[in-house]
Formats: sequence, structure tokens, C-alpha cells
Amino acid sequence: MREINSEWKSNSRIFGEVIELWVAKNVNCYCGGTYDLFTANKKSVDAICGRCKKNLQIKSMSKPYKPNKQNILRILSAEYTTTLNSIKNNQDWDLMLVHYSKEKLVIEEIHIIKSKNIDESCVIPRKPLGPNARRAGWQGCYLDFKWNKVEKIY
Repeated sequence: MREINSEWKSNSRIFGEVIELWVAKNVNCYCGGTYDLFTANKKSVDAICGRCKKNLQIKSMSKPYKPNKQNILRILSAEYTTTLNSIKNNQDWDLMLVHYSKEKLVIEEIHIIKSKNIDESCVIPRKPLGPNARRAGWQGCYLDFKWNKVEKIY
């Protein structure tokens, strides 16, 4: 079982790790299997179903996941090329979105976007970090989804 790195200072990173541990212990895959976590910081995926072997990426946030006026859900994601390559190379992962309350320390909602609804068109590049940034040139991305492709499971 993974443990939280005692050297981490960022609340969002600590909460993210706690959420991943909680999902592995409390949420079943839609096939009925349970999730096994990969080591922390594995690229593109966080867990795998022990039964059907479906990969899972878990994103968590203290604000509710909501679509914009065009009915598109935009999620801050990871490094652009890595994310794009994981889709191009048919890594086939579902995306679980967990909304939690920092104040109450509870899970508020869980949504899932199945891999059949994740393709290259969902990956939107962000502007690379400027030359004075600590990680100059690094380029992140957003993931965009039509709200009707986002399933609420809790």
C-alpha cells in the first residue's frame, strides 16, 4: 500500500494522494473489480482494475466539476506531450473526477469519463512556461469534454 510522502508541503498534492488511496479502498470499477494503485507519479495513470485491467487516472479538486456556458468541462491536466502520447498509444484509461470538501473532509461527488470518450481532440495545449520560470519551456494541457460524456457515479 502506498503512503503519503512526509516531505510533501502542497495541500493539493497531499489531498490528491489521499483521494487516490481512498478510491482504491472504497470505489469499485464498473466491472465490479477493485483498483490497485501504481507507484506515485506514474505517467498518465494512477490505478488499474484488478479484474478487467482497465487503467484509471484520478483527478481531484475541492471545487465542483462544472461545465462552462458551451457545456464543456475543462480540466487542468499534466504535461501536454505525455498526455497526448498516452492517448495516441492507445493506453486506454478512464478518467475519474473526485470533488472533495477540505473543510468537512468528505467526498462530495465522483464523475467518470470512460476511455471511449477520450481522444486527441480532448487535449488542449497550454502556453509553455516563460524563460524565467523554474521549469522554463514546460507545457501543460487541459482536457476538454462535452458535459454529456461525463457520468456522475456518486
